[in-house]
Amino acid sequence: MELKSMLFYESLRFFLGPLFSFRLHLKVEGKENVPDEGGVLVVANHRCYLDPFVLGCSIERFINFGAGSHLYLVPGTRKIFELAGFFPIHIYGGEEGDRSQDRASEILSNGEVVCIFPEGIESFMRIGEASRISEFKTGFVKVALQSRVPVLPVAIVPRIEKEFPTIPSLFIRPFVRHPKVGQGLRLITYRDVTCRIGLPVDLSAFYEETISKDLLDRIAARIRRIVVSLYEGKDLDKLMHGNRP
Repeated sequence: MELKSMLFYESLRFFLGPLFSFRLHLKVEGKENVPDEGGVLVVANHRCYLDPFVLGCSIERFINFGAGSHLYLVPGTRKIFELAGFFPIHIYGGEEGDRSQDRASEILSNGEVVCIFPEGIESFMRIGEASRISEFKTGFVKVALQSRVPVLPVAIVPRIEKEFPTIPSLFIRPFVRHPKVGQGLRLITYRDVTCRIGLPVDLSAFYEETISKDLLDRIAARIRRIVVSLYEGKDLDKLMHGNRP
C-alpha cells in the first residue's frame, strides 16, 4: 500500500467513520473473524454505492478495493480512487480482466487485504428483482487460488432501502455495457445496516488442482451460498462461530 493512500483512507475513517456509522445505524457482527495479518480476500454482496464505506468502517485493516473499470470513465473519479487505494477491476474479462486479477494477486501476496464484489454491476442493474444477491462471477476464485489466501465472506444487510429516481439510460450508456442499460440505472441508499463477517474459507484443499471452469464455478457458488446465508441470517452459529448444530 502507498503511504498517501493509507493516510487518506485512515483520515476518512477517523473523521467521517463515526458519523457515517451513526447515520446508517451500522452494526457489525463477526469482527473477530478478520485475520490479524496476512493476505485475505474479502468477498461481499453489492447493491449500493455505500458498500465500500460500510466495509471500511467494519473491518479495521486497510482494504484495497477493486472498483469496476467503468467507474474510472466518470470524470474526476480516477484520482479519488487512486488516493483511496482502489484499483480497477475490468468487468468485461479478456486480457484487461487478467491484468486486474494479477494486480489483486500482487497486493494479496504482499500480505494485504483486498475486497472484490463478485456480482460486478449485476445487482445494480437488477435492483427491482426478487433475488437480492446476483450470481457471482468467478474471477475472485482464481485470484484466491493463485495467491493462496483465505476468502472472507461478508454480507451487508440493510433493513431499510430507499430508491433514488432512475438515472436515464442516456447518461449510463457511455460507461456501462449491459443488456438492461436501456432501463436506466436505479440506485439505492439504506439505513439500519448490519455487516456480518463470516469465518474465513480455507481453499487449500484445491491448491494443487488444475484451475478449470468447473472448479471456479463450484467454489464461486459455494462462497455465494455462504454470503446468502449470512444475508438471510441462516446457520450463523456454523458460518460465524464454527459451531455445528
